[in-house]
Amino acid sequence: MDSPAPPDPTVLSGHRNIVLALDNTEECEKVLRWARAYHKDGDIFHITHVAKLLGHQDEVFHGPVGTSIKFHEKSLDEAKKDIDLRKAWFRERVKSLADLKNVTCLPYFYIEDTSASTTGAAKIIEDLADKVHADCIVAAKSNKTAWQKFTVGSTAGALLGTSHSVVLRGCLP
Repeated sequence: MDSPAPPDPTVLSGHRNIVLALDNTEECEKVLRWARAYHKDGDIFHITHVAKLLGHQDEVFHGPVGTSIKFHEKSLDEAKKDIDLRKAWFRERVKSLADLKNVTCLPYFYIEDTSASTTGAAKIIEDLADKVHADCIVAAKSNKTAWQKFTVGSTAGALLGTSHSVVLRGCLP
């Protein structure tokens, strides 16, 4: 999906610019429920998802010094199939808010390398929030174990530590 141009904040008034950060877990449903419960007329929801789908390139060194074999984690066909499936998933999430009256929903779909850090995904979301002059970012707290948070990280946690916008996390219905 192409990302639409953000609305000009000088033209629009009386609205809230809210970035809804979705991941591909069940926890993102909390973000959507929050949007349904707390929306106001004139709100603009910037619904964003950072999909870690592109396989990074690995390099194996062998034989004489300076020789190596380069290969991708996934084939291009596998990556395209994964991207298409995730786009369909994302479209369904955006459609779930389509019936909100006087609310504008703008989708933003980003694709990242599978080795990208959670701080990298948080940076993408923060940059979007800055670009659209967001009033806040809404992200669901994940139910990861302490070990998963240590090894993989938490995008919502990274947003809390570095974002210039207000971040609502963990207080979702």
